[in-house]
Amino acid sequence: MRFHETFRQQVPITNEYTYLNHAAISPTPLPVLYESLRYLLDISRFGTIPVNQEENDDFFHMREKVARLINASPNEISFIPNTSFGINVVAHGIDLKEGDEVITDNLEFPAVTFPFFKLTKKGVNVKLVKPKIESFEDDILSAITSKTRLIAISHVSFNTGVKVDLKRISKEAKSVGAYTLIDTIQSAGATKINVKDSDIDFAVAGGYKWLMSPQGSGFMYVKEGLLEDPPFYGWKSSSTYLEFNAENFKLEKGPRRFEIGTIDVGANLALAKACEILSQNMEEINSRVSELSSFTIRYAKEKGFDVITPEDKKAGIVIVKVKDPKTVVNELLKRKIIVSPRGIGIRISTHFYNTEEEIIGTIDEIKKISNS
Repeated sequence: MRFHETFRQQVPITNEYTYLNHAAISPTPLPVLYESLRYLLDISRFGTIPVNQEENDDFFHMREKVARLINASPNEISFIPNTSFGINVVAHGIDLKEGDEVITDNLEFPAVTFPFFKLTKKGVNVKLVKPKIESFEDDILSAITSKTRLIAISHVSFNTGVKVDLKRISKEAKSVGAYTLIDTIQSAGATKINVKDSDIDFAVAGGYKWLMSPQGSGFMYVKEGLLEDPPFYGWKSSSTYLEFNAENFKLEKGPRRFEIGTIDVGANLALAKACEILSQNMEEINSRVSELSSFTIRYAKEKGFDVITPEDKKAGIVIVKVKDPKTVVNELLKRKIIVSPRGIGIRISTHFYNTEEEIIGTIDEIKKISNS
């Protein structure tokens, strides 16, 4: 059996539901769940002992597993509670001034755009591009000027499924001295990410979508040499934090400088375990996710549906256009099929362990519901 077939047996929801909703929240696989439960159980039995054991190397055994997934250094990986936190760190950390430009777009999840609206109060110009799906990258890049300091976009769009060419975006940004901030929550764990090859500056992701980890887990990638002085200080931002001395602050130089307080160790242990599993099988996962989303597009079109997501620029998300998406999704749930309504369509998000039969069954049911 191939990896995706054996892994499916570790995802209990498959015994009862057709689950094609990984762009919302992934069900937690058993090995990932057990990693978190092991830690919590140890605390109930031994108190501070397992906490100190996990933290003994400053969580570098966890950072290494996350870093391997995106081809980063462990020194460039910090743990964050959610995507919004990481985007705010960058927004307030790169010292944007009056007249500086931030380029983002109106197709983004609000976590990407809202943090920058705060900066308009000090004169930062937030350019909210209104791109077309078929020309997304061109529309973003055409907005760049000599005043552009940052481009903040998603690697994969939550509501169109479009996958962006990060290398192209980064190259154009650097031509005017701008940074790139990439929300990878809809790509990390589903498709290959290589932060060195794409030359991006910052990446953030919560762990609860394609990384199949608990809510409260997440990571931030900050390219080495950037944001050496973070925008927020907390007790763990100091290299002397274990002295518990309120007067002696020395700024931490490693990735802990962004972890201003106690992290959710149990959730991020689970994230590290998931990253370990995924990175060891990323070739098959990347291929399988692409194959399933392509199959979804082809079969939906065969059944007469319009598909919003372009075949040549997608990862794991496919948006199928239907009338009254919320009603259709509610009817599907009665049939134990779980997807999401997004905009004018239904978002089908297939992970690598899903099957073609699940896709066929889902689209056939959508057709029946739509006809009725």
